[in-house]
Amino acid sequence: MKKLALAASLAVVAALATPAAAQGAYAGAGYTHYDGDGADVGGVTGRLGYNFTPHLGVEGEASFGVGDDDGVELDNAYGVYGVGRLPISESFEVLGRVGYQQTEISTGAQNDGVGYGVGAQWNVTPNFGIRGDYTRLDGDEEIDTLGVGGVVKF
Repeated sequence: MKKLALAASLAVVAALATPAAAQGAYAGAGYTHYDGDGADVGGVTGRLGYNFTPHLGVEGEASFGVGDDDGVELDNAYGVYGVGRLPISESFEVLGRVGYQQTEISTGAQNDGVGYGVGAQWNVTPNFGIRGDYTRLDGDEEIDTLGVGGVVKF
């Protein structure tokens, strides 16, 4: 009976420990390409996020322009998103996100609206991953973004 109780206790601890590893804060940095009606521009993007469970979290992001298209460049972009994650394996997960984003271009154009997208993350180690994502920004204009970057989990 003691062996059965010990085995059951170990099984419960193992089940609880696995989801805990996927929870917590993370930070990321990378490059995002913005493809709008008037120009294709790029920016350096930083993200801060928190996973409440292995499947649900939130993240905020900010981008600042680094490239231009015929004199047009990204001034800045800010957004906040709810993130849903689906772990495929210990080292790979897919994600979906929806939220609100504001984007400003050097021509004075500003695009505020809903952002939604999908992505994937390869967790190279338990604390470092590489993420790629696509996000559609629906506001005054439609802007498609493609991003790639690194993610550090705390």
